[in-house]
Amino acid sequence: MMMSGWILVLADGVTNAIKAIGSVGQALAGILAGLIAVLGVPLALRQIVNLQRELRRYEFEARRRIDAEANLNISADYSITHPAHDLPHVSHPGVRSVQNYRSYQTPRTDLSERPSPQAEPGKRVLRLDLTLENVGEGSVDVLACLVAARELAQEGEGIISAGRDAQWDDLTTHYWNSDPDTCLSPGLSTTKDIVYAQDALVRIKSRSHKTLARIDQVRERPDQPHLYLLYRVFVAARRSSRSADDYQAWATLQRALLNVNAPAFRAVAHEEDPLGLVATPDGWRLFLHYHERFADPKLPQMRAQADRDELTISDPAERRRAEDQHAAELQAYCEKTLLPAWKRFRADYDRMSKEEAGFLALLRDRPFRSRQRHITQLFPWSEQEVWTEYFYVTVEDE
Repeated sequence: MMMSGWILVLADGVTNAIKAIGSVGQALAGILAGLIAVLGVPLALRQIVNLQRELRRYEFEARRRIDAEANLNISADYSITHPAHDLPHVSHPGVRSVQNYRSYQTPRTDLSERPSPQAEPGKRVLRLDLTLENVGEGSVDVLACLVAARELAQEGEGIISAGRDAQWDDLTTHYWNSDPDTCLSPGLSTTKDIVYAQDALVRIKSRSHKTLARIDQVRERPDQPHLYLLYRVFVAARRSSRSADDYQAWATLQRALLNVNAPAFRAVAHEEDPLGLVATPDGWRLFLHYHERFADPKLPQMRAQADRDELTISDPAERRRAEDQHAAELQAYCEKTLLPAWKRFRADYDRMSKEEAGFLALLRDRPFRSRQRHITQLFPWSEQEVWTEYFYVTVEDE
């Protein structure tokens, strides 16, 4: 009896759908007959074609408006562990204070329960959690989330005492190649792409959120109980796409970001922060133009194999020799496969930086413009949104 009830419900639904289609068909037939009577067959058909074109344009504009409403709210919070020689497995938030540069106070949660990796002796693990909340009507695919940090140290204090606010370029940097004995954290300020993984697309549906984490080791400084950092967050996203080709283009882009930020490539390119050049709208757009040349699939495979080989060596001296050999091999490969394209990227970047029009000035060059057409098809600029947010982090030891 229940099955027959379902059949009746389905039959009613099909009947209603057929009636609706019939009503629309009758209406269109009536319109066509009226146009033929007034204008004749040729003009009537032309008007029908114009009507179809207008309906398609209206549908396209309606969908574009929905896609344009895919916006992100970006908030942040952090946790820091105890020194490794004290309680290595206990996370200690200290006095947490994370403020958006626009005086937006992020919501508080208890981060002390969140797991963090164990720090090396004399260091602590600082973890920044970024929450990307989609408050729009359409789903969003995150192309990149690039995060860098700088310290409000002596330079910053001098600027504030001089009577003006500290700007990003005024703050103290701690790059990957800084002195590990004196630097707060070598690599802390090197921009990182913190999407989940190179093969995991971050898709944020409407009215939902995702949290991404940046993790750094910071050196313990007993003489300075306060730590002031400014994080810069650059997010590039586009409306969600289910196309297999679009996913493959995204995967290629992630591999390019990973390769350009690899230690071996930074060493041969003499770049302290290559992704820092990308974390602006113009820099990002130029990187998209070159990304396929940086997306060599062999480099990450070589790095993974080197890591596996080094883990099998127990003798410290032998392991150091293996690490040096692998580093030399990786650098030689980067110099051969990636560095030529990077030099061309840097030349265009420097030329772009000198022009008031920025990236648009590069489009005046016909060869560059012709190459840009392919990238425009892969990552249409009109379908992307970019955000730049700043977050202050204040750490105080109890």
